[in-house]
Amino acid sequence: MVDEDAVTAAIRKVCGIAPDAQLPPNAPLWEMGMDSMRVVELVVLLETELDITLPDEYLVGDTFATVKSTLDVVGRFAN
Repeated sequence: MVDEDAVTAAIRKVCGIAPDAQLPPNAPLWEMGMDSMRVVELVVLLETELDITLPDEYLVGDTFATVKSTLDVVGRFAN
């Protein structure tokens, strides 16, 4: 089971989104400041904090397109 709070907190931290700002599940993260360098930062943060390893084939833009898509993929590998 994925820790949704940890994932959304990581997204907020990496993108510089305020804790009280809305973060709709299907909003495009690219419009909220996500870019390729921040994806790398997010992956490292998620793997470290959640003790998971995301396979290379999931390290693509679609994985991190929205909060929902990120949660879906992280959920596959969370213990």
